[in-house]
Amino acid sequence: MAEASRRRIWLGRGIYAFLCAGIMFLHLLPMETMPRRWGSPDFVLLITLAWAARRPDHVPALLIAAVFLLSDMLFHRPPGLWTALVLILTEVLRTRARSLRVVPFPLEWLGIAAGIVAITLAYRVVLSLTVVPQAPLGLTLTQMMLTILAYPLVALLSFLLFGVSRPAQGEIDSLGNRL
Repeated sequence: MAEASRRRIWLGRGIYAFLCAGIMFLHLLPMETMPRRWGSPDFVLLITLAWAARRPDHVPALLIAAVFLLSDMLFHRPPGLWTALVLILTEVLRTRARSLRVVPFPLEWLGIAAGIVAITLAYRVVLSLTVVPQAPLGLTLTQMMLTILAYPLVALLSFLLFGVSRPAQGEIDSLGNRL
């Protein structure tokens, strides 16, 4: 039983890393030559938040840090800033995972949305204070809104395709700790 649970955790971590790498690869493909007027949802952030809220054991902090530091480098963002903000948000979700287990989905979505708004605004403020060039505010706001609106779809697909669901009330991990 413990071995199966441990295998499931490592399989979940591998799937998470593979999904994030695939999304970053697809995002880097030159599909369009002209810049768009709207920002697409941040699916790497959405997968991370959905999995951190539902199965925090599948997304440890070091894996999240590695994924987002790699994305910072690939997408030419200031290294570590977005990573740190996402890590703070996922650790907040990790500490509230037990209470999120019993709330209805709209409240979970509202909490995730508040977190996305908070880290987006914090990111913009820090970049403004350090006088780093940024994307236009409208582009950032559309990306933030589309990311929030896409969360239910990502949560549903994570459940249907990968079985990422909220743990049951008495469920324990491989070490006997309550989830």
